[in-house]
Amino acid sequence: MKSLKIAIAVLVGVMAAGCYNDFDTPAPRKLYTDADMTAQGLEQVSIKEVKGWFETAFRSISGTGTNDNWETTNTLKFGELRPEEEEFEGMKGWPDAANKYIKGKVISSDRQGNIYKSLFIDDGTAGIELKLYNGLYLDYYLNLATMESQWVYVRLDGLFLGNYRMMLSIGDAPSDSNNASGRHKYYANSNLDNPNIAKKYVFPGERVQLDDTNIIEINSTNYTTLGKDQLGRLVRFSGVKVRYAGVPNQNYVVNEALKNGTYTSSFPTWIVTDSGTPQNAPWYYMAYNIDNIRLYGSLLISYNDAAVYTSDPGVYSVRTSGYSQFAMNPVPKDGAVGNVLGIYAIYSKQSTFTGGERDYAQYQISISRIEDLDFKAEDLLTEAEANELASWAYKHGYSTYDPFDPPVKYDPMGGMEGGE
Repeated sequence: MKSLKIAIAVLVGVMAAGCYNDFDTPAPRKLYTDADMTAQGLEQVSIKEVKGWFETAFRSISGTGTNDNWETTNTLKFGELRPEEEEFEGMKGWPDAANKYIKGKVISSDRQGNIYKSLFIDDGTAGIELKLYNGLYLDYYLNLATMESQWVYVRLDGLFLGNYRMMLSIGDAPSDSNNASGRHKYYANSNLDNPNIAKKYVFPGERVQLDDTNIIEINSTNYTTLGKDQLGRLVRFSGVKVRYAGVPNQNYVVNEALKNGTYTSSFPTWIVTDSGTPQNAPWYYMAYNIDNIRLYGSLLISYNDAAVYTSDPGVYSVRTSGYSQFAMNPVPKDGAVGNVLGIYAIYSKQSTFTGGERDYAQYQISISRIEDLDFKAEDLLTEAEANELASWAYKHGYSTYDPFDPPVKYDPMGGMEGGE
């Protein structure tokens, strides 16, 4: 009997240890395959075809993402509309999507903080943004140094394909809110902020290499081939030149500014966003991050020396968040030539730009890593040079305030102001 008790005690101990080990080191999460999607009764459709559904429903991407009201905020729901959803004038249902899924490779990462709550995937036909939650790099793998990526599966039924300034994305239902200046904002879709809900639609797959079908190579000879079909895709811009426009360069020479619609844009610049009218100021770092004030930065790169508008072919703005880890890295010098790898995007209401009065438009690039801005070390400004240029711009009338002395004060209702 005694030995039986000992045996039982040992068995209980082993079971307890086993349970503890399982809790301490959970089993690896499931990686999904095509077979898993088939088992759910789903059929694969290409990302390009899904984007085409939007254009079929609304005739075009151009002119359908002004987001001024619910009528001009266009959203395509995958599946049937519920009665309450029919109240949104700009929303349509797409019943054929009820049993469909897309599959793509991860082409963006939020590890360095420049891309926020967005995951871009590409299947070789097109790329698309998935509006999800923060910390996506923990769940979806990408190593741009080795070009190792991961398949991602997206079950479409119940999700929403929305257009914001000609950029299509997949996310949750439309939403609205007031921005920092009190202006009402309409969003064609919203983020799946709850990871537990997001994971009912978005499934990680096996590791895979990015290849030539997932990265578009652009240089000075073929940049005019970029169009709406490449929006949301990973593009490598080789041998592209930095262009300071409307602000002093390292030799205190001011190049001609480019126009963005009816106003001129100065680059490099930092921007007060979401506070009413955009405001620009000479700034020579990747973005602004001082005293917990974090503002977007823009660096202009170009193949087209004759460009007049930011919407002209060959002109791109590298957009950087003030929350990125590399916000306070000095930018490359004016005229420096290098390579840029990033997600190709646009911010515009329309794609037809004719005559002198053009729509506000800007082709934008979002980089995942500072390493994807590939310039020689000697072609980067030093911190001293960046600071001197910003102060010089203020002292010589290119800015109405000194960004360093006194510090900039940021009023979310009124923009920015300098101290006395």
